[in-house]
Formats: sequence, structure tokens, C-alpha cells
Amino acid sequence: MLIEAITYHFPEHQIEVTAACFEDEQQFNAHHSFVGTSTVYQAPANETASDLALKAALDLLKDVDLSTIDFLVFSSLTRDYHAPSTASILHKKLGLKASCGVMDLPVGCSGFPMALMLANGMFTTMAHNRILVLMGETPTRAVHPENLSVKHVFGDAGVAVLLKPSSFQPAFEFGNDGTGFSSLNVLRGGARYPMDTEFLESNLNTPWLNQFGELVMDGHGILKLTLSHVPNAVFALLDKYNLTLDQVDHVIFHQASNIVIDALQRKLNLPKVKVHNYLADGGNTISCGIPIAWAKAQEANRFKRGEHVLIFGFGVGFSWCGTILKVH
Repeated sequence: MLIEAITYHFPEHQIEVTAACFEDEQQFNAHHSFVGTSTVYQAPANETASDLALKAALDLLKDVDLSTIDFLVFSSLTRDYHAPSTASILHKKLGLKASCGVMDLPVGCSGFPMALMLANGMFTTMAHNRILVLMGETPTRAVHPENLSVKHVFGDAGVAVLLKPSSFQPAFEFGNDGTGFSSLNVLRGGARYPMDTEFLESNLNTPWLNQFGELVMDGHGILKLTLSHVPNAVFALLDKYNLTLDQVDHVIFHQASNIVIDALQRKLNLPKVKVHNYLADGGNTISCGIPIAWAKAQEANRFKRGEHVLIFGFGVGFSWCGTILKVH
């Protein structure tokens, strides 16, 4: 399996993360060092995560024979409806054939490599020509303006990725640690904790939270979980390829924050030049971050044909998934 093409789309509204966004220069400098965002993008109230993914897809597919697409996967934490699947809605809007299957994949930060794992399984067991993976995320809708732990960290985005089979057979490493539940979550709005009157009335001045719930994150907890699980999982993945880190040409981790990416780089003793970080423009876009980083690396001509690229997603859950692909 290989990546044939990637496109991404940011909403028009940009938020410049400058010193004016913080109480003092010390806070700004800490943000610049530990988070790393300079610009994040925010979708308007009438634009959903699937709308962002659709715009990326329309750009990607303008010269593609749609009859060759045999399956559509949509990865997002903010789907349009409880039912039907958002992938089904996108299928109709894109005009895909009736025999093209669809699936929603609401797993968050590890969504892209998990979508690749699903696609690889379908390529291996069925004679699929192409699989379309779409991602759309609008995490800014779940951010309370007074929550400094997540403010200016997250951004909205949409991504489209076209996959096709090849002689290169990827392997995957994945897992989950449910103790990470309290480190990153959006509790309200689901079956377990519906939005009751008390919650709704508490957000009269932040009405978007009454639609999407409020995102709560323990940054130190996420960092601890990341360093506990991801390095071991990376080495387990390398063993499946019979490779060492020295033989990997590029590494793209989930674009979480500078402190997380830098900590992994040091823990794994990776040369900084190998580790791609594109947080400054766009921020943490959940499942969209890794494919956006891949696309930006291609735009900057950082990839060469045949090179090995290790990608690893991790986050909410706490879940993780990674693979190694070859540049097409």
C-alpha cells in the first residue's frame, strides 16, 4: 500500500498567536517553547468537520476517476449526526459509486494510522483499486476561552488521502491504555453524560460548548502516557520490519505540541532533522496532523522516492497506532 496523493484544507479564519494573547511575555515565551503554535485556524459556526474534509476531497479528486474508489473511511471526533454515518453523507456529496463502502472512525489522534491499517487489510483481502481516507476535525468548538491548557493549542482542518495497493506491505503497531481516560476527554453530549439543564445554563456565554461539549486535557498526564507507551511501541514496530531507527529516513509523530514531539525525539535519540514538526501553522488538528505534516514535507521537497517514513499517532483514549510507509 502507498499514499498516492494528499490534500488538506484550513478554514479561512486565522487566529494569530502573538504576545497579545497572553498576560505577559513569560507566558508567551512558555507557549512558544512548549506548545509551538503561531497560527491556528477556526471554522465558522456553519461549517462542520465533514465540510472541511469535503473541500480537501474535492481538490484531491478533481482529476481522479471516481469509479476506481472502492471504499471511503472518515476519521473524526465531530461527526455530523449520531446516524447515519458521516462517511455515508460524504459518499453522496462526492458522487461515489453505490458499491463503494463507507465507515466512520471516531478514534481521535491515532485516526490516520488506524485508517491506514483498515485500508491495508482491505487491500490485502479484497481486490480494491483505491481507498479514500478523509479526516475532518473542529476541536476549537470544544475549547473554553478561559481554559489556558488548551487555548491556542488546537486548530480546525480537513484532509483527504488517496491510497492504492502496491508490492510494499506495511506492518502496524497499536494499543490502548484506558487509564488515560481522564487525561483527555469531552464528557458531555454522549449517552453517558448528556447535556443537562445545569450544563446548558452554565454555558450561556459560550454557546458552542452546548453543541460540542468541553474539551479537558491534562497535558502532564498525556506526556507521561506518551513516554510510557510510544517509545516501546516504536521499537516493536521496527522489529516487524527488521529495521533500526537509523534506517528510517523521516519520523512524523502526532502533531500534539512541541514538548511532546521534542520529548519523544530525545527519548528515542533521534536526530532532530528526521523529526517533522509543522505545529506552528495550524496547531494540533487531532487526526489531521500527521497527513498535513506529510503533505507539507512533500511541498518542501523533504521526501525522496523510496525513503522510509515512520508515522505514529497517539492521544485520546489513551490509544496509539503506527506504521512505516515508503515514499511513492
